Amino acid sequence: MNLRLLLVAVISLWVSVANAHVGSPDVFYDGMVGPWAAHITIRMPGVVPGRAEIIAQVQSTEPVTVSFTPLSSRIAISNAPPPELAQLVRGETNLYTGDLWLMTVGAYSIEVQIKSSSAQGSVLIPVNSIATAQLPLPPLLGEALAGLGIILFLGGMVIVAAAAGESTLSPGAALEKKSRRKYWIAFCITGIVLSTALVGGRKWWNAEERDFRTRLREGGWPDIDAAVRIEGGQRILRLELGKTTFGPNDNLNLALDHGKLLHLFVVGLPDHQAIAHLHPVRRDNKIFEVALPPLPEGDYQLYCDLTLQSGLSSTATNTVHLPPIPARSTTNYMEPDPDDSWIADSAVAVRENPGSDTICRLPDGTQVIWKAHPLLLAKHDAAFHFGVRDQNGQPANLQPYMGMMSHAAVLRSDGRVFAHLHPTGNYSMAAQMLFNAKMRNETGGIPGMSTGMERSTSSIISLPYEFPTPGNFRVWVQIKTADHVQTAIFDTAVTHFKERPQMRHPD
Repeated sequence: MNLRLLLVAVISLWVSVANAHVGSPDVFYDGMVGPWAAHITIRMPGVVPGRAEIIAQVQSTEPVTVSFTPLSSRIAISNAPPPELAQLVRGETNLYTGDLWLMTVGAYSIEVQIKSSSAQGSVLIPVNSIATAQLPLPPLLGEALAGLGIILFLGGMVIVAAAAGESTLSPGAALEKKSRRKYWIAFCITGIVLSTALVGGRKWWNAEERDFRTRLREGGWPDIDAAVRIEGGQRILRLELGKTTFGPNDNLNLALDHGKLLHLFVVGLPDHQAIAHLHPVRRDNKIFEVALPPLPEGDYQLYCDLTLQSGLSSTATNTVHLPPIPARSTTNYMEPDPDDSWIADSAVAVRENPGSDTICRLPDGTQVIWKAHPLLLAKHDAAFHFGVRDQNGQPANLQPYMGMMSHAAVLRSDGRVFAHLHPTGNYSMAAQMLFNAKMRNETGGIPGMSTGMERSTSSIISLPYEFPTPGNFRVWVQIKTADHVQTAIFDTAVTHFKERPQMRHPD
């Protein structure tokens, strides 16, 4: 391990994990791994190289072994490191933990394998290995390194000087004038050489830092420009992705996620009263357009989810002002996507009440019930368990919405934390499909490969998530019934955690 890697590893002890999905870095999976239901949490490092901590809760009545393997999108699976065997948490019967080093920047997939004497299964969970923060050097460590540097600098001068002036003398002989002159000449020359090396090293380090800053992913990425124009009776939102992030001749190769290249959330400012979940259409390499629904005039925050063909997923952000809704026209510039949904007024929003069921009543009489749970703590299971009942109070018959039984969005009141959730987790399913294809192409696949899609039910929704920080949050839960997408809205408060979180108990 070279000095730079050692310093990164030491400094990482002081890092607090920063942005990934815009302030929500950890990755969650809830689904089947072979024949076993599993809940998996991957706590991502904020530096590269960095160590990801993995916690797996496996619902099994027989002894199992659990292992984790980091698979890079740029490295052949045959060259991947051997699996790391997870350890059973002391005092637990089905909770396993381990960690993996992610050594390079880019898209990874964590392969979780579970085996027993009678069966085996695996799942690929995509993650982003990126630097999300520039770490400060702790003062104590800086002082210690500076002191060691001074000792090495002076010690090197003395050693070279002694070798030049005293190496040819007999034991116990006194320094002659000639030897003393050699001593001081060597001392001064060594000082000049080492000083030059220090100056050169500082320039090299500054160049490395500038290069690091260009690759630092703080907040939303890549850049996104947004503008609205009136076209006939429509407001058309035009997006340009990666204008400065990517070169003018670079192709923006995107992967389909739930059948869409982009998932765009348009959230009203400052109080988040209005929200739209839209799917822009590509007009050119980096240019996308979408017809805006009847959202009120005002300022809006944009959160644009995308997945590159490399498997790297991200959320681009910006703000835009929506002009007044234009007069109706007999012609439309473009038709809205049939899966677009929105709510212009948050009249249905309710304050979540820990300890009892919280009911959000939708305009058609449907009830979305946030099941009773303890007080929400940062870095603890968010207890996103919802029941849906129809107008008659009976379990509702939910329809898939873009292939999922539900979509949800989480936003902190200051906009610094945003996450797009599904019943299987908050990872990019497009990235998972890319890694699954890579696995099949290179190895022929593994028996028991899972995607997590098997655990959805008709009227119960579970969304794996942990709030990364305390604060006030708004949660939008989208469901589809009778061919109509509706949105339930909950407001909640999250407090600090006081101890290392434990995994939830099996449902």
